Amino acid sequence: MASADPEGQALLAAMDLDDSFVPVRTLGEGDGGTTELVARRVARAGEPALLVRKRMPAPLANEPAWRALQVAELAAADAEAGEPAVMPAAKASGPSKEDGPAKDPGVSRLPRVRELYRLPDALVAVYDYVEGPTLRELVSGRGPLTAEAAVALARQLCQALAPLHAAGVVHRDVAPGNVVVAADGAHLIDLGIARMRVDGASHDTTRLGTWGFAAPEQYGFAQTDARSDVFSLGRVLAYALTAADPQDASFDAAAQESPLVPPDLRDVIRKATSFEPSARYQSVGELDRALAATQANLVAPRGAVGDARPARVWGTRSAGHVRARDLWTAFRAAGAGTRAACVLLATFVAFSTVLLAVSCWYMVFRPTDEYGLYSAALGVGLAVWVALAFGWEPVCCMLGLGRYDRPDGRVRVLLHREVMHLLWLAALFALDIAAVAIAGASNGAVVGA
Repeated sequence: MASADPEGQALLAAMDLDDSFVPVRTLGEGDGGTTELVARRVARAGEPALLVRKRMPAPLANEPAWRALQVAELAAADAEAGEPAVMPAAKASGPSKEDGPAKDPGVSRLPRVRELYRLPDALVAVYDYVEGPTLRELVSGRGPLTAEAAVALARQLCQALAPLHAAGVVHRDVAPGNVVVAADGAHLIDLGIARMRVDGASHDTTRLGTWGFAAPEQYGFAQTDARSDVFSLGRVLAYALTAADPQDASFDAAAQESPLVPPDLRDVIRKATSFEPSARYQSVGELDRALAATQANLVAPRGAVGDARPARVWGTRSAGHVRARDLWTAFRAAGAGTRAACVLLATFVAFSTVLLAVSCWYMVFRPTDEYGLYSAALGVGLAVWVALAFGWEPVCCMLGLGRYDRPDGRVRVLLHREVMHLLWLAALFALDIAAVAIAGASNGAVVGA
């Protein structure tokens, strides 16, 4: 009896395994493959009900990188259990050998791979689904993170990358869309274009990555290594702090000039995102220590320690102390829609102020009655109110400056400020009416005398 074809049997087993999952919905689709939310037809004990299935085209898939992720996850689990971890003798960075970042006990920052198999045209990985918004969704919906939350998130990503680099794997796509912010902090997902470092190679065979976050060497300048992920992580930190689009020419300026970025973090971002790899932090452990050193100068956020979500923390500068340079820098770092809204508000305020100024001039120099000066004073007050209520406050709110540096409380603060300005205007009206009444009574007394 002829022996069965081992490759054919393996393929049939892989197809049966693939058919054992029920698709729930598609999470993403692109050049790097298709990502789906799935569930097993027959649930397994100790496994989440929902899993992620990623199909990667065979030419782009890097099976050794995914195998290394499985080993890294196993090593992390053994370390938590107090057992010696066996890691492959591989490195993803230069010659430096240093301790990795501090770890949160009991928390894995990488997806746990449940299944890994090959189909005729694709490599398929099935791993745990992490519930929560991506960093891109979080920042787009709620604005930039506070400095404290952004540093906590970046350090958690250092924890995620450390075991990968120790196993010789370069992620190559550390970007906001691949960072899930869950209840227990940040998780790094999607190793679709990860690769193993190859000694002696001059560049990567495939030039992929998220534009604006991928390191320069990913476009053919040199082979990627751990420092490439350090570059991407520095860009992610800048994005989390400013919400600026890296495709915008003002992104680099925002990272170095925005009032939302503390000076210490500007230095960290500048070094992490250096064009030359040798000028960057040489490992995520080194980057983590630099980030830890900045935390002493930051106000501790309220809520759980290590929570990477935007913290409810007031800033140290009030709206009245926002400088013109801060306003301009934040404007340049804002998205196109926010900038357009700011320009429209500024145009409306300028037009209204000109009309009120002309009216006041006529009231003073060409009065139609004896109360022209009082009307002119009221017009000046009205112009100031328009500038504050329809210009300064809404613009500071949209740009997250001064009192509005807390993303989840901006609307409430704006409503409070608008009510205060309205009360101030009402008081001015009352004073003006009282002044006119007093002047009228005085004139009547003089005429009667």
